[in-house]
Amino acid sequence: MSKRHCTSRAKWRLKTGKPAEALSANYRLECDYGTAVIICWEQGGSEPIYVCESHAKQLGRSREHCPDARIITTQPDYNNDPIKCEERTQIQEVAGTKPEGSAPTEAARNLADMKVGRAIADRSVRSSARDLTLGNSAKAMVDEGIWNMASGDYQAYRTALQQGVSGAEAAQAAGGQLAVIHRKIGDYTLKLEAFLSESKARINVGEAIDKPLEQAMLEIISNVTMNDLEKDIAIQQLGTLQEWVKNGLQGDTTPLQTNRIMLAIGDRLNWGGTTGVSEEFKPVYRALYGSLKTAIWTAVPEARNLHDRLTNLYAAKSDLELTFSDRIRPD
Repeated sequence: MSKRHCTSRAKWRLKTGKPAEALSANYRLECDYGTAVIICWEQGGSEPIYVCESHAKQLGRSREHCPDARIITTQPDYNNDPIKCEERTQIQEVAGTKPEGSAPTEAARNLADMKVGRAIADRSVRSSARDLTLGNSAKAMVDEGIWNMASGDYQAYRTALQQGVSGAEAAQAAGGQLAVIHRKIGDYTLKLEAFLSESKARINVGEAIDKPLEQAMLEIISNVTMNDLEKDIAIQQLGTLQEWVKNGLQGDTTPLQTNRIMLAIGDRLNWGGTTGVSEEFKPVYRALYGSLKTAIWTAVPEARNLHDRLTNLYAAKSDLELTFSDRIRPD
């Protein structure tokens, strides 16, 4: 099969024998079509894939071991609301059974090796805790070629942490995906910062930082569900956030400084994972993060690929470290 990569955004999650799941617009997954994940899926894999509208239809109908797959479009009643009708997207169902007695292919057998990477992708879509606007961990696994590696040694990771070493050192002790991700984050950070430091572009602080925060303040003021005290508290929180993010910045800043601010916001939100930031305030952080990212990509478009790969790796690191933490139990 030739590698025909698709640049469209994934809109559907497909899994054998399960109804297709429409992905929220907040999930910035790219279509899996043309990757090794698709090859395994077509040859018998049970792991889910994430594909765009057109490839969802194509794969749903043509999968060899699922000949009865079909896509059904339904139109529920929206009480004649024209806005909701306009925003209506297709609902898919993919149904079918694997023929009895079919021999597992090499690709299907290899699925056992890739379950950790794909489990992370699956959790990224299913879990409300994972915010994919801050990075796509599944894409990092594929782009960096580590989706079929073992995640690492949990015991070695725990022992290293108990000895008081840093998270990066513990990751190297664990090996596997976690070690590679930490190492690549270091490599990409050096490359990206060197690249951004060469740029002569300037980024306006008022547009990139103040504007999204001012918009958030206007939304708080106009929120009829909040009383005056709640509004005052929320606006004070906005001021504290603005002070932390700007840290004395005025006028213009460099792409390198802007990137460091954006990474600090990503760290505070744990790259879409579990974090102490309240659910009510997360949209403000996301808007600010998105504004900074757009500013960087506009100022230095050549850095976009490196920038994207680095933030995806941060998301993958967050997911893997959560997985390791879940596995660690006291003696």
